[in-house]
Amino acid sequence: MIDKRKWALTLVMMAVWSLPVFAQAQQNPHKHLKRDCVACHTTSSFKEIIFDHRKTDFALEGHHQKLDCQQCHSLEDFNRVKNQCQECHEDVHRAKLGSNCERCHSVNGWMQFNIESIHEQTNFPILGRHVFADCQSCHPGLPAEDPALTPQRCESCHRTQYMEAANPNHIENGFSTNCQECHQMNGWQPGFYPGHDALFPIFTGEHASVWASCSTCHITQGFAVFSCFDGCHEHNQAAMDAKHRGMGGYRYESTACYNCHPNGSEDGLASDHDSQFFPIFSGTHASQWQACSDCHVSPGDFKQFSCIECHAHSQAQTDPVHAAITGYVYSSQSCYTCHPRGERGEFREHDTLFFPIYSGKHKGAWKSCADCHNDPGNRKVFTCIDCHAHSRDKMDAKHLGEVNGYRYESQACFNCHPQGRQEDN
Repeated sequence: MIDKRKWALTLVMMAVWSLPVFAQAQQNPHKHLKRDCVACHTTSSFKEIIFDHRKTDFALEGHHQKLDCQQCHSLEDFNRVKNQCQECHEDVHRAKLGSNCERCHSVNGWMQFNIESIHEQTNFPILGRHVFADCQSCHPGLPAEDPALTPQRCESCHRTQYMEAANPNHIENGFSTNCQECHQMNGWQPGFYPGHDALFPIFTGEHASVWASCSTCHITQGFAVFSCFDGCHEHNQAAMDAKHRGMGGYRYESTACYNCHPNGSEDGLASDHDSQFFPIFSGTHASQWQACSDCHVSPGDFKQFSCIECHAHSQAQTDPVHAAITGYVYSSQSCYTCHPRGERGEFREHDTLFFPIYSGKHKGAWKSCADCHNDPGNRKVFTCIDCHAHSRDKMDAKHLGEVNGYRYESQACFNCHPQGRQEDN
């Protein structure tokens, strides 16, 4: 006879063993899922998920790692999944910026985005201190407003700074509201007015970096008024008066300074130098000097000048060139008397004192003194017979037997033809 107690125990054990299978069959929420349970769950708890999302086409990163599966997937069919941003997230921009949230936002949070990279896709790149500006500072209507409608003019954001600017006063001086004409993106200071160099160079040349603000030179309101010496350590009147002694039109006054030094250089322009005294900005002496002291060798007295300190004007070279020229003296004043424009002298007295070369048949038939004066050291020596038209064969045939005392020699030519004419006798 079967032991009733053993039979009862067997039935109980069979019921216990079959219970998990029965429970699983009744409680499995995944009606369409081909994966084994252990692919996603652990034996400790169904709530402990171990599925590696990196094996799919959508790796979980940032805040997405904290989400529950059911927030994106359907439990009945995991193939039914939300994969578009707007399916899970409300579009606070009301479709004005498109559906690609990743263009501005990241999975690390809605406020975690690269403003510089975003603005590179627009026609207003973020530069300088604009990088630190909050979006709402320029786009107060966000998130509902379309950022593309935000004005890009400087005064849209900086009108207050423009109105309150006092040094200099932007309103009184009629400054442009286009801030970037004078300012850079890194800060308001220092101001930069590139057009100023066309008026007076302060960003280039000798005055670059020697001033701190506009008021360094513009000491009163109104930028038409300026000072060249108020506050400048070098421009005291005693020093300037001594330095400009003998300079025509000099006055210890800022406008006078500017008239002669429009580029701010120490040498100055002295634009009337060419017309009143001697051409140094035009003619043969243009660009041949570097400082006033090249010619004005007496400090403090510009009435004194030297022509013979120049390396090309040594006396050994100059004396032979001027031999037999009346009034020649190796002195600067003598040079200036004959060469008031700094050009090679014509010595037109040659026609009346010696022989016509600027008139008559020899006009235009020579290029330099050496054409006739073949001895560089003595202008009294000349030649008539080195000219191609005066060959000996031709001259002998023409003069022998016809002209008494004829000799094929330059002095003899001059004796019979003192005016250079064939009919001279």
